Amino acid sequence: MQANEIQSALEKSVEYYKKSLLEYSPEQFLTKPSAQEWSIGQMYEHVCMSALYFFYKRTTYCLEQRNGQLGGEKNSYGEKQFKYNSFPPTQLKIPDPLQGPEPIAKAQETYLVLLEQIIAQGKVLAGQIPTDNGEYKCLQPAFGWLNAHEWFWLNEQHFRHHLLQKARIDTFLGIN
Repeated sequence: MQANEIQSALEKSVEYYKKSLLEYSPEQFLTKPSAQEWSIGQMYEHVCMSALYFFYKRTTYCLEQRNGQLGGEKNSYGEKQFKYNSFPPTQLKIPDPLQGPEPIAKAQETYLVLLEQIIAQGKVLAGQIPTDNGEYKCLQPAFGWLNAHEWFWLNEQHFRHHLLQKARIDTFLGIN
């Protein structure tokens, strides 16, 4: 996929997240289906912070050629990720050594602003990626060495992947 196509797909997902956001009561937004699962608010926190402070930051690092290296390969998981343009359609568990603290949800309105920032920043990056030769890469712990285009694309795939989690939580909350 080209960067502008990725941005368009991302915007479609983000618009769905925005539309859905205000359908939750404050209580529903913070209700966890179980002790081991996140609330919908925690999921919003995760996708927004991951986009802004992980995926976009690594995309920028690659474009600026810093905090990475020239060359490097994806591992077999990374190859499959981009071949199928999707995370596996299952619940994934981040290995304990890579887990950060559990996300803490902010007020729902905060995510409207953050989602707009994600779209705006994505547009800027989508304009820069086509000029990148793709040789400079940053390490993704699960997938290997990714270039700016791949980091940008992975963000869009990540948003789509969490729609499965959103659907599970919505079912638990009785939201259709």
